[in-house]
Amino acid sequence: MTNRSHLPRKPNRKPKETLRLQGRNIITEDDLDEVFADVGDVEKPEVYTHRKILHGVVLTLLVALIIAAVLTALAVVRGDFKIPGWSHTPAPEATCPAAVHEYPPNDSITVNVYNGTQEEGLAGQTSGLLAKRGYQIGEVASKRISHSGVTAVVISGKAGEANAFNLQRNIPETEYVADQRADASVDVVLGAEFKQLVPEDRVDQTAGPLSCPRLSPEPSEVAK
Repeated sequence: MTNRSHLPRKPNRKPKETLRLQGRNIITEDDLDEVFADVGDVEKPEVYTHRKILHGVVLTLLVALIIAAVLTALAVVRGDFKIPGWSHTPAPEATCPAAVHEYPPNDSITVNVYNGTQEEGLAGQTSGLLAKRGYQIGEVASKRISHSGVTAVVISGKAGEANAFNLQRNIPETEYVADQRADASVDVVLGAEFKQLVPEDRVDQTAGPLSCPRLSPEPSEVAK
């Protein structure tokens, strides 16, 4: 409770005297005492001390958590500490299929022919030549090619590897690339180095692997 012995003496006023200034009532200490009784509810020193200790403990824990998080992050970056599910799994290196394929008959193969160059009519002209050799022609269109300096890119899924092998024997210096298609169709994307098909009487029809010269290991084992 407030010690009133140290407070300045109140001015002597008549009971219930109301001070006014410029027509307005002035609230005095007596008026406040009448409304808000002094019950001595002043915070004790020991309560204040406990609060300071609690704030200090909380602050210390926060700092410790921040330091632990930083150290853990550095350990993960350096590879000293691994969190399950956070490690990066590198994509498997592309390799060329190693299987040896027999040469299938031309008329059993459906081939889509795409022009990957600026030369107009190249896909249509080449598809006509392939049709004369018995191939079933699917789509004939243009398609952008990411490989430069190649005759053509031959593309198929797993089921079409033997058919792709056939096309590689008919088009010189091609690059095989695998995709995820389920059927046995083959895409041929003609490149800037394409000039002509291998003469029909010179096509090598002996068994062999696909050719993927841009991948390692070379040619008998290449590309996906």
